[in-house]
Amino acid sequence: MRRSTIIGAVLIGGLALAGCTPAEAPSDQPPAPGTPPPATAQHNAGQHGAGEHSETDREFAQQLLANRQQVLELTQLAQTNAQSADAKALAGELQQSAQLQIGQLNAFLTSAAGQESGSAPEDAADQADGTGQQSPQQVDQLKQVTGAQFDQQWKQAVQALEQSAAQLARSEQEEGQSQAMRKLAEDFLAGQQDVLTKLNAL
Repeated sequence: MRRSTIIGAVLIGGLALAGCTPAEAPSDQPPAPGTPPPATAQHNAGQHGAGEHSETDREFAQQLLANRQQVLELTQLAQTNAQSADAKALAGELQQSAQLQIGQLNAFLTSAAGQESGSAPEDAADQADGTGQQSPQQVDQLKQVTGAQFDQQWKQAVQALEQSAAQLARSEQEEGQSQAMRKLAEDFLAGQQDVLTKLNAL
């Protein structure tokens, strides 16, 4: 009687173990080297890439937009108030590049990647911290001068904007994730030395 009871218990235990295969049993052990990640991990990883972006990208775009908008304003002012032909020529070059950059920045900020919950694209230009912008009072003062005095004040204002834009671009290259914004930062830095050389020569 005792022998048959033991045999029955062993059989029941064996059936219970057979019902739980190694594939179904949970394990706390890490996967072996070379083991493919689960399908869910592969799916999540696939969500990043060309469309990847971060708060750094949005801040860069917002601040550089404000910077470039003031550059555009100052280049237009130089066409009427500047005395130096070189200043007017440089203003024309900066105007073209600023218009192109503003278009790229607006395109990013109005896209899904460039927006965040609770913010509106038109708020982008309101963030002037760290952009090197002149205050409204300084711009008004610049509008009142002409000739050589204007040329020197304009030069200083544009230099401050260009230097601040370069800092923004370097930060974007270091911390940004958006391919479009990183490319814009790269292109800006590539052409900036030529701009600064021409500014210093005024």
